[in-house]
Amino acid sequence: MHPAIIIASSIEALQITAAERMAGVLTQAVSRRGRALVALSGGTLPPGVFRYLTTEPLRSQIPWHALSIVWADERLVSFTDPASNYTLTRQTLLDHVPIPSAQVFPVATYYDGPQAAVRYQDQLEVLLSLHNERLDLVLLGMGADGHTASLFPTFPQLSAPPTQLVAFVEHAPKPPPQRVTLTAHTLNLARETIFLVAGSDKAPKVHTALHGLGDPQHNPTQLIRPPNAQITWMLDTAAAARLG
Repeated sequence: MHPAIIIASSIEALQITAAERMAGVLTQAVSRRGRALVALSGGTLPPGVFRYLTTEPLRSQIPWHALSIVWADERLVSFTDPASNYTLTRQTLLDHVPIPSAQVFPVATYYDGPQAAVRYQDQLEVLLSLHNERLDLVLLGMGADGHTASLFPTFPQLSAPPTQLVAFVEHAPKPPPQRVTLTAHTLNLARETIFLVAGSDKAPKVHTALHGLGDPQHNPTQLIRPPNAQITWMLDTAAAARLG
């Protein structure tokens, strides 16, 4: 299935469109299967999306009680650190909606990196077994270097075997240097994937991801090709500038 491309006229329009799409996907997933497993990301754009999800009319449309939340990646910092993706999500989404705390699964960053990754793998194996081995929705971003989640160009985690759901990342090219990330195999278990990307600095890699030659070692987003699933790239006009 070819990716869908949606180009928004502004950051606000982009965030509203993403929120509306997420609400629809989650509502449909719970209607069909009774529950939904969602992988979220950090970054500058998701908080705005979450703001729209937590306000009407979307807030009352979403079956929050039936959602389980994991993270596509996490920085190995404490939950009090503003760099924590979990903390960002808690402050902008989780504190404002009735998702049971027992259905929220942050990376245990109080362990060292390898142990945190192993423990998250154990949690994911259980969660996936309860959700037909699929993620119902994955929200991803993309860096100007083409990375997504914490899958960075040329890093060994790009070649993780299918049995490895979670990887520990050292020496990330942007701080903080230690991360835990879902692998490409895990991200490809998605039924629906949304890439949310804005800014002119992303335009070259957006073009490469969608129209360039296959080179996933240098363009990790090209690894995200879940079979029998919908991928939607939601872009602002600056990020879409090279698409023609």
